[in-house]
Amino acid sequence: MALYLRTFITMIVSLYTSRIMLQALGVDNYGIYNVVGGIVAMSSLLTGAVSSSITRFITYALGEGNKDRMKIVFSTSVNVMIAMSVIAVLALEIVGFWFLATKAEIPDGRMIAAHWVLQCSIVTLVFNLISQPYNATIIAHEHMSIYAYMSIVDVSLKLAVCFAIESFEGDRLILFALLNTGIALGMRLFYSWYCSRHFDESKYNYRLFDKSFFKEMSQFTGWYLVGNAVWVFNTQGLNMLINVFFGVALNAARGVAVSVTSAITSFVNNFTVAFIPQITKSYASKDMDRVLFLVFQGTKYTWFLIFIFIVPVFWEADTLLKLWLGDPPAYASLFLRFALFESWSIIISFALHNVILASGQLKRVQIRIVIYTAFIFPITWLCYSLGAPVWASYVVFILLNTTAKGFTLSELKRIVDFPVLRFIKECVLRCVIVTSIAFVVPGICVYLIPQSTVRFFIVVPVAIIWTLLCEFILGLSKSERSLVLTIGKKISYKFIGKNI
Repeated sequence: MALYLRTFITMIVSLYTSRIMLQALGVDNYGIYNVVGGIVAMSSLLTGAVSSSITRFITYALGEGNKDRMKIVFSTSVNVMIAMSVIAVLALEIVGFWFLATKAEIPDGRMIAAHWVLQCSIVTLVFNLISQPYNATIIAHEHMSIYAYMSIVDVSLKLAVCFAIESFEGDRLILFALLNTGIALGMRLFYSWYCSRHFDESKYNYRLFDKSFFKEMSQFTGWYLVGNAVWVFNTQGLNMLINVFFGVALNAARGVAVSVTSAITSFVNNFTVAFIPQITKSYASKDMDRVLFLVFQGTKYTWFLIFIFIVPVFWEADTLLKLWLGDPPAYASLFLRFALFESWSIIISFALHNVILASGQLKRVQIRIVIYTAFIFPITWLCYSLGAPVWASYVVFILLNTTAKGFTLSELKRIVDFPVLRFIKECVLRCVIVTSIAFVVPGICVYLIPQSTVRFFIVVPVAIIWTLLCEFILGLSKSERSLVLTIGKKISYKFIGKNI
């Protein structure tokens, strides 16, 4: 509940922040910020492999109840992230300078500002990297409330930054980058302070460096890194391709779509943040029945949660962007519709993939997925070279990324004898049928009512209510519906103060 309260607030604030940011920076500056920040985001996805490894090992040690092991894992992880930060800085300085100098389409007179954005983004990345062991410890202990509160503080400060730059008469893009770096530093200091006060294992000791654990984590991270390296070219790499073939204006449109889908996926990710540590702990304690239960329920509810947003936003994307931004960039609504399903293709396998992470057996599945999905970037490049429209990248990504889930299911069958056919029948097929029906009624409303603000305020609530009804009646079993009603009554009793 704390995470959902946090997401509701951060989603509203983040969307409003994107509007103010676009107005304050302008389309060109906003596009520059997205493409240059994307260079650093590429590195963060690569180093995210190390972050995910840290989260897995800290949570696994907590599931085993080994406090000494947790202290070693934490301090070794901080040492690793410091080393990774040095490597990231060196690599980004070289790659970033090369890209800006030779490949990026930056408007005349804005190259100095682009370099400022690059340097500030690199510093921000360093702060975020060193914070990862602390964030992982908070999530492993399931202290979700403080995690939620600080996220609200983070987005509120970013909104304040947007208001601040509106009244600034100098280079707004440079000031924007500097102030965001200051926010990252403040968040980094707070998480360090909080963890040192509440978790004994999070007191950093540079002498606690376990070579055997480092070797184990390096092997685990290595295979994770291979997958993330391909992931970089399938996400931020496509952003750079759009810049090269179509210019910064369409980077701005893609940035708007990403802002909306990021807000939506953040809401859904709160659910995954809550149950993923339980998967790892259950696997560590050898409770496989609990693991399978969490995977089935986690996948289904993740799917249902994201379509509560996808259905109304898909049908009313144009009006939503006009109400939000006033004058959205060209192609923004089209990008948004595709980006919704791109997010879905990423999120639906979180529960499945985290069983593999918990097992530590990444090598086999990563090789298969990497070989398959590595074709996304070159296929998109080929399509653009042959004159394909800008949205072709979304089609390629969604098709290949979705079908790649078959490799994950195959590997789970080998590792834990996962019931693949039962999973497809009870979870996947049911979800497909439910969400397909969910599009029908709001689609009829869109067909019958001319586009307007009035239609927007009719279609959106109709779409949400109809989707919820479809999911509740057709998507849940009898026992699941009973459980949902029971939880609803408890929540109502808590907040209203009486039985209903």
